[in-house]
Amino acid sequence: MAPTTSRSFSLHRCVITIRGVIRAVVSISVGLMLCSPVLEASALPLADELLKEFQISDSDRQRIREGEIVTWTPTEGSDREFALGMALLVKTKPENLTNLFRAAATFMNIMEITAFGKIGNEGTLADFAGVTLTPNGEKEARRYLEVKPGNDLNLDAKEMAAFRALNSTRKDGAVPIQKMEALIREGLLARYQAYRTKGLAGVASYERERGTQFHTGQELLNATKQSKLLAKYLPSVYDVLIKYPATTLKQGEELKEQFFWINSEVSGRPTYSLSHRVLFRIGEAYVFVDRRYYGSHEYNCLQQGAAALPSGDGTVVVYLSRVSAEQVSILGSSVQKLESRALMMPYIFDLLKALRAKAQKH
Repeated sequence: MAPTTSRSFSLHRCVITIRGVIRAVVSISVGLMLCSPVLEASALPLADELLKEFQISDSDRQRIREGEIVTWTPTEGSDREFALGMALLVKTKPENLTNLFRAAATFMNIMEITAFGKIGNEGTLADFAGVTLTPNGEKEARRYLEVKPGNDLNLDAKEMAAFRALNSTRKDGAVPIQKMEALIREGLLARYQAYRTKGLAGVASYERERGTQFHTGQELLNATKQSKLLAKYLPSVYDVLIKYPATTLKQGEELKEQFFWINSEVSGRPTYSLSHRVLFRIGEAYVFVDRRYYGSHEYNCLQQGAAALPSGDGTVVVYLSRVSAEQVSILGSSVQKLESRALMMPYIFDLLKALRAKAQKH
């Protein structure tokens, strides 16, 4: 009899994977969002009006004013996408958040992140010197050496060919860890430089089974196009995300960006990501976006962001995360996605509460 895997086990495996991915990215994004000054007046809607546009009910808006964290399910752009939306009130003044903002601009307090590095504008191999095959380096190295199209590693045809060529030179089954790390660094640098110069159009696809490809740039473009309220109220932010590296802003609008490589431990494996973090200040609005245009396995790409608007009681924060992963499509039905979301929410709730408490102490 052929072995079978129960639906509940598959669901649990998928949720653990997605939770590990989100744990490795959500803290820094929400932390930055809660720790940011707000500029002077603009023509943006009041926070309560914006929540109405998210179709958050009168009763849920009242719950937010009373200190609760309210969630909703944004429209998902594909069967691979897992979207989460949350809103909360932070009772603090912007001028009290400067030091916390600086403290949040580091990855050091996020348990799953084992290493990270900032990438310079042009990008050089020296920027990736800290990229290593940890944890479980030899086991992961063998995955790269024996790579083939599929979901186990997210690589394009050129990257796969380089690892297979290295595999053909091995003697006595030895695993050339240092040479492997060098190839991984070269691949990350090439992906960064392509995105930096061409934006989403330059993001290399992933080779999948039966000669198919996953087009990461198109997936992120579709995720951005789901943000209709961003296009309506903050068109400059929307245009930058769609048209990057074009970054045309109107007078009085500001943009700051940073690029990082990140190694996170997900499912006991090193997971390499490339992150583009963009900080916008437009009138009263503050918007932070973290776009992960590369993930080496477990997820395809990720785009999350948060926006803050002042209200009479403090600052209303709206957070939205979109993760694209092949494991999500395995869930199949909307009922299974609801079950997965229900398992995810307690962790996100606890994280948001802790970050809000920290923000309100300053």
